[in-house]
Amino acid sequence: MAAISIHYGDTPDEREAKQLGIIAYNAEADACQCNPTKTVDQFEKEELTRVKNNINNATSTSVGWALMLTLLTVVIWVVFIILGFVKNPKGIGKVLITFGSFALLLIIIYFATKADAVPVELASVLEKNSVEFDTFGYNLASWGIATSMVLIAIAVLSWIGGGIYSLVKK
Repeated sequence: MAAISIHYGDTPDEREAKQLGIIAYNAEADACQCNPTKTVDQFEKEELTRVKNNINNATSTSVGWALMLTLLTVVIWVVFIILGFVKNPKGIGKVLITFGSFALLLIIIYFATKADAVPVELASVLEKNSVEFDTFGYNLASWGIATSMVLIAIAVLSWIGGGIYSLVKK
């Protein structure tokens, strides 16, 4: 999520782009001890393109790794479900209840976070930065963030509940 945030929110604005152009122009002038043949505006365009490409390259790598690790986690989870069933065939009921509960939770969270349109404030920022967007991507990101928060809350509550249970059991 951080990579997506950087990708869509960290592109230089007009003032920063002009500063990049001036810095590049001055660096070129210092290097050759002359007046560069390109104008500050040309340097600005080149530097802005360079910065945007760097952001795109860095964030696409991060998002790719995040997707790969998520898929790997799902595969490992399914393998452990199958191994649990192989070791204890009578436990299929528990496995199905667990899997069904998780799927139901994902469906509930998806419909709870689903939007008909991208919020106006976000859409205006994305359009200002020339970023393509759609409602499906927005819904998918919202669903991912909400699912992460709910699963973290469940993990913390389970941890606290397990601690309380072990104290009471003694």
